[in-house]
Amino acid sequence: MTDTLPADRLHPWSWVFHAIRALREVALPALVFMVVGRKDAFGPLVVGAVAAILLVAWGILRSRTFRYELLERELLVREGLFVRETRHVPFARVQAVNERQGPLHRLLGVTELVLESGAAGKPEAVMRVLGVAEAARIAGMLRSVTTADSATSEHATPEHTTPGHATTGVVASPGAATTQELLRIPTDELILHGIISNRGFVVLALAFGIISQNRELLDLLPIDFKQLMKDSTDTAAGIDAGAILGVLLVLLFGFVVLVRLLSIAFALFTLHDFTLRRAGDRLRMNRGLLSRVDVSGRVSGFQRIVLEQSLLHRAFRRCIVKVDLAGASLLGTPETADSRLDTLAPIATPAKARSLLQELVPGLDLEALPWQPLHRSAAVRRWQRTTWWLLPTLALVVAAAGLIPGLPAAALPAALVAATLALGLSVMYAWQWARWSAFAASGGVIAFRSGAWARQWTLVFDDRAQSTALRRSPRDRREGTTSLAVDVQSMTVSQALHIPYLDAALGERLNAQFWRAGTSAPLPAGAHAGSGLR
Repeated sequence: MTDTLPADRLHPWSWVFHAIRALREVALPALVFMVVGRKDAFGPLVVGAVAAILLVAWGILRSRTFRYELLERELLVREGLFVRETRHVPFARVQAVNERQGPLHRLLGVTELVLESGAAGKPEAVMRVLGVAEAARIAGMLRSVTTADSATSEHATPEHTTPGHATTGVVASPGAATTQELLRIPTDELILHGIISNRGFVVLALAFGIISQNRELLDLLPIDFKQLMKDSTDTAAGIDAGAILGVLLVLLFGFVVLVRLLSIAFALFTLHDFTLRRAGDRLRMNRGLLSRVDVSGRVSGFQRIVLEQSLLHRAFRRCIVKVDLAGASLLGTPETADSRLDTLAPIATPAKARSLLQELVPGLDLEALPWQPLHRSAAVRRWQRTTWWLLPTLALVVAAAGLIPGLPAAALPAALVAATLALGLSVMYAWQWARWSAFAASGGVIAFRSGAWARQWTLVFDDRAQSTALRRSPRDRREGTTSLAVDVQSMTVSQALHIPYLDAALGERLNAQFWRAGTSAPLPAGAHAGSGLR
């Protein structure tokens, strides 16, 4: 603790980024008014100009009132104009050190530094902006101190490592941790990631949102959309249904191709030169083409690990590896929304995913885990979850096909066939889901795999659970089943782990394992889990 005023200030260009951040709300409408050139735009432009001047002044004041100082074991931060706040950020509490460089940052030679702790919500410190060298000095000190602390604690308490818990690697000596590259994604894999993912919808949704709020932008295009719609309607009136269906199919195909191309572009821009490295207890990830993101986090802060495979991932033999860090929250601020260590591998082969898991948690082998199936009633109960909405929907479709006048005679048989196929697919899905879903407990980890055509593996460390809950409905009590819900120190999901349709005795056993692990003194750094990826 110190009573002296912190001596260091942000970079002299910091006010620019504070002002830009404040100007975002008025910049686009003002630009639209100027470009479109409306006759009544003078008043809004004057108001916008005054608001811009005030916001720039506010940005300058915000940047000048932020001060910081690196002490021996903590970072002292002081900010605020009217309400002043002084925060002491111990190095040991920092879980993630994130750096972000947009095109303007790189042009001016600065970067934005965000420090996150294990507490969800607002970051401990958002330093907008610092010189690249100064940010590297602060980030390097934080990473070296936490790595040294991790290594020291591992050497100081070797007797706490039990045979059932594997460690995540011991550093030879404090400060001597070597950097190891775990994953680098080449360009062809990024293109494949763009094809598999649907991130193109993000770009389309952003464009639609901007246009819907600023319809004047349509006036800039050399197309009269109202006349185009009228001409298209008149033309469609004289074309037979088969030709219209063909045109719609072509348009649908073009839309799918456009979404995939946007997804590829999105992947190339956001994940360019994706690299994942490890130094001691810290993982560090770099990515981005125009905006460079450099984030890091502690392996010992991982609350759960998730592997995902969609249908397209399975078709291309790829998967995703995600993690939840302590304190991660869905209510993240804009500073942490797009720069968080939450995806270790946006795309990877199953073999590479297994290798990555082995590196993070030595001894993990998903296929070797003692997987146990869910209760024998799981398939029926899973299917019955869909019947409450599927059966009424199919009944309405069949009734409409038989009662609406003017429909062809084949409409009712076709609706009956479609309803039968939908029911058959729902039964097949429930059976496949119950057949694949299973859980396992081994070496300090509770693993649950689920899914039918798309699959997911969830791994939770038993000693990091914050709370557990066994829930039994009247039907559960009648059939001897229960469901287990586990919460961890992260709010990215409502529940970190949810295993339904468990045998009641097995559920009690798993719940007792979480309780025993949570009350033990040592905090193991890792555990086991397996793969089963195909």
